[in-house]
Amino acid sequence: MSNENPLIEMNDGNDDQLSTGLKVLSFCIPIAGAIIFFSNKNTHPQKAQTACYAALIGMGVGLVLNIIMALMGGMVGM
Repeated sequence: MSNENPLIEMNDGNDDQLSTGLKVLSFCIPIAGAIIFFSNKNTHPQKAQTACYAALIGMGVGLVLNIIMALMGGMVGM
């Protein structure tokens, strides 16, 4: 018997996925990722984990870029 009632929605588990926009925001602004993590860690753990990973990766990429820029700035004076 199939569910043909349009008023009944099936829960397919997608409500615990972080949207692409929030992933990009968490990557570009890691403090926003931390806020998303702490606001969702009890109710939507998958969203919280994704936001945390995006923020950590964003921090790592930012750190690497800062080191590269500092090294290149030091080479200019040589």
